[in-house]
Formats: sequence, C-alpha cells, structure tokens
Amino acid sequence: MTMSLARSRPWRRVAHRQAGTGTLRGLLTVCALVGSLLSVLPVAPAQAAEPDFGQNVVVFDPSMSDAAIQAKLDAAYAVQKDNEFGTQRYAFLFKPGQYSVDANLGYYTSVAGLGASPDDVTIDGAVRVEGRSDALTNFWRSAENLSITPTGGTNRWAVSQAAPLRRVHVRGALDLHTADYAYASGGYIADSKVDGAVDATTQQQYYTRDSEIGSWTGSVWNEVFSGVSGAPPQSFPNPQMTTLAATPVSREKPYLTVDGSGKYSVFVPSARSSSSGTTWSSGTTPGTSIALSNFYIAKPADSAATINAQLAAGRHLLLTPGTYQLAQPLNVSRAGTVVLGLGFPTLVPTTGNSTLQVSDVDGVRVAGLLIDAGATNSANLVRIGASSKTSVRHTSNPT
Repeated sequence: MTMSLARSRPWRRVAHRQAGTGTLRGLLTVCALVGSLLSVLPVAPAQAAEPDFGQNVVVFDPSMSDAAIQAKLDAAYAVQKDNEFGTQRYAFLFKPGQYSVDANLGYYTSVAGLGASPDDVTIDGAVRVEGRSDALTNFWRSAENLSITPTGGTNRWAVSQAAPLRRVHVRGALDLHTADYAYASGGYIADSKVDGAVDATTQQQYYTRDSEIGSWTGSVWNEVFSGVSGAPPQSFPNPQMTTLAATPVSREKPYLTVDGSGKYSVFVPSARSSSSGTTWSSGTTPGTSIALSNFYIAKPADSAATINAQLAAGRHLLLTPGTYQLAQPLNVSRAGTVVLGLGFPTLVPTTGNSTLQVSDVDGVRVAGLLIDAGATNSANLVRIGASSKTSVRHTSNPT
C-alpha cells in the first residue's frame, strides 16, 4: 500500500528529500554556531603533572581528607620528635585551600603553603612546636606562606634558633614559649602578621622583621625589631627591647607556588630599602616568578659534579630534603641564580672542600639550606664573592 502510494505520488519523495536537506542545513548551521561559541568561551586549563620532588616531599590538596593528612603529619612527628642529629628530612606542602589539621613539627620538618598569598592556605587547628623538658634545643624546623586559625585562639611556636616563621598569618595570638614557661633561646619572624598578642616571656632573644603584630610581651636578654608595626618602643637595656622603625635593606626568601592549572613556580621577592610591614597584606608581593622548569630539582644522591653541570647550563637549583655528600663545592657563577632548599636539605663536604661558592655577581639568592662541617677540616664552608678584594659593587642588587 505504501509502495503503491509512493509510486503514484512521486512528489512525496521530492518533498521528503527537500525536508531532509533543510534539516541537514539547519543542523550544520547550529553546529557552526556552537563551534563559534566554544571558540570564545574560556576552557579549563589542563592540569600539569606533579614535579618529582622525591619521597620526602608530600604535597596536600583540599580534595584529600583531613584524617589522611593528619596521619602523614603524625607519622613524621613520631620519627622526628627526638631525631636531633638524624638524617631524615621532610617538607609538607599545602596547595591553596582550607585544612583542619594539627601540624606538630619535629626536627628537620618544614610546612609551607603554595599560594601566592599566605591567606590562600588556611590551617584550622595549629602549626606548632612544643617543648620537651624545655625548648632550648628545638632547632631546624619552619613554617611559611600560610595562615593559621589556632584552636583555642593561640598558636605555640616554642623554638630556639634555626626555626623561622616567614610569610605566616596567625589569626589569633602567638606564644613563643612552652606551655609551662620553660627556657627557650631565640628565633626569627619575618614578613608575617599576628592579629593578636605575641607572648615571648621566657624567650631569651628574638629577631622580628618587617611584620605586623597586635602587641609584644616579654624579654629576657634582647628582643630586636625592625620595621614591625605593633612592636614595643625602644627601651634597651631595661627592658631589653631594641626597636628600629624600618629595616635598612632586605630581601625576602624565595618560595614555591602553584597556580590553578597545577604549574609550579618559584616566586622571588624584590629587594626593599627602608622597609616596614609585610610584603603581602596590602597587595601582591613585588617580585618575579620563575617557572619550575627553569630549575634543576636535585636529590640527595646527586653528586656535586651533576649539580654543577646543571648550574653551568644556566639552571636555577631546587634541593629536595636529605643530606648531600659533596666532594667539591656547588659553584654559582651566573647573576640572579636562585638556590632554594625544601625541608632543610643539608650540605656536607667530604674532602675538606667548601660546600657552596658564589661568584662576584649580582642578585644570587640562597635560602633554606643547612651547612654541616665534614670530618675533614674545611678552610670555609660557604664563600660569597671573590676570594680576594675587588672593586665590584652590588649595592643595587645584592646577594
């Protein structure tokens, strides 16, 4: 029946073909419009592969559970709590986001945020150092580039030397002593903001630079402030407060960052003169961002010769946690080179050599390293500049 009607009325076939052609043309037109729209709409960037920082660097992101993060922090602390002269080193890096964890730091442990601003990473809980019998040997640990909203309103950082707080925002108070006010002997805060009071009390000496604090209480021998809003007035020797309105010349430590597409860079802050306050609380920190692809990521098994070949080829240097046994010094001869350590990498000379030599050039940055003496005596462990006096000056771009 259908076949018969189709034969008797050929116009139906023509009509069907015309309708099909029109529909096809319409679909092609719609596809063309969608294609043109997609060409102008923003496309989410592809996520970059995580760099190989080695087994002693752990990177956290907000998609991970707080319980899983806490377990890793606790495991490291169990190893490092009393590991004063051990070889283990750890760096825990937090991508931008919010975390509810309690980071209790032992020896050779660093915690750092990876944001452009300290407020990009928020720790609800603590990033703390506690005393044992006292805090006199609480060395070699650090926190930087993150904000802390402390449980109970106060964060504790009971340390003595080589345990800096840098680019940290404490949304509360900060205690620099143990819970029972035992001895503590020195520390360093820079480019940081403490909304509440800083209580030093049993701290024997401290240096705070280019920061903002609510107030400061306590001194034993000497507390020094330069460029610090909220610092106590100059009053040395009674009480022992030395206060400068500004810092004559300074340059903040370079730090690792990651953007929304997962690409890592090292941000290098600009040098400042007559500075005060933080570099970040009123806006973006002045400086330069260097893609991590321009760095050689060194591991403890690398020889000095391997690392020097990378430096000679024009690369910057990122040293991952561990102990580096060096039979010759690392030679930095290119102006503007950045040598940055994660998690307190330690350089040890093995043949009475230096560990690091920087030529008489502008603007080299060296940060985040420990330098140990070796079994054989070295004439020097680090040399900056030429071995003899020269007329070269680096006032405008110091190392």
